[in-house]
Amino acid sequence: MSDKARPANENVDSMMNDIIEALEIIKQKLPNGELKLIQERIENIDSTQEDMKEDLRAIKRQLMDPEDGIIVRVNKNTEFRKKKEQEDKDYAKMLDEHKELVSFKATATKVLWIIFTAIAGIIVALFYGQYGGK
Repeated sequence: MSDKARPANENVDSMMNDIIEALEIIKQKLPNGELKLIQERIENIDSTQEDMKEDLRAIKRQLMDPEDGIIVRVNKNTEFRKKKEQEDKDYAKMLDEHKELVSFKATATKVLWIIFTAIAGIIVALFYGQYGGK
């Protein structure tokens, strides 16, 4: 039995030596400290990605806030600008109408002066014609 135990032990020892040699080869081929560096960089990327997600949430909140968001302010500004443009058109129309009324008033005043002068002339002519001709 001892003869059979020796080849099995030698076989196991040989396998263990092969495994140890393989592990040594793997250790030699593994980069020293580079795995830790790679792991740290991946963790750094992960934390940076979380920061970016939080920043995006903050930006989204700032843009989309229904009370005071940028989009709401832009819409209010656009609405105000359109209303102001319409008011400017109405103001320009009223200004043109005012100029036309002032022009009409000046013309009407001139016509009335002409009529008044003509009536006054007729009255004076009648007055002199009745009293001056005798």
